[in-house]
Amino acid sequence: MDSQFLMEIMEINEKLAEAQNEAVIKEIESIVRGKQKEFTENVSRAFEQDDFEKAKEILTKMRYFSNVEEKIKLKKTPL
Repeated sequence: MDSQFLMEIMEINEKLAEAQNEAVIKEIESIVRGKQKEFTENVSRAFEQDDFEKAKEILTKMRYFSNVEEKIKLKKTPL
């Protein structure tokens, strides 16, 4: 993983951990969904071009964002 991507994930996780209201959570959720949509398009293109290394890299990034999505769900669910 490149350091810029990992920094982005860390920042999103920090924002989510510090989120005190629904608006902030929804903003983070929107960012994550946009990234996942972009990654989905890119991974499809990589597979179409038989670029399996690129597809693997994108799928790994998608897994990180999927983990963030799970944290968002937990944050939105009242205890």
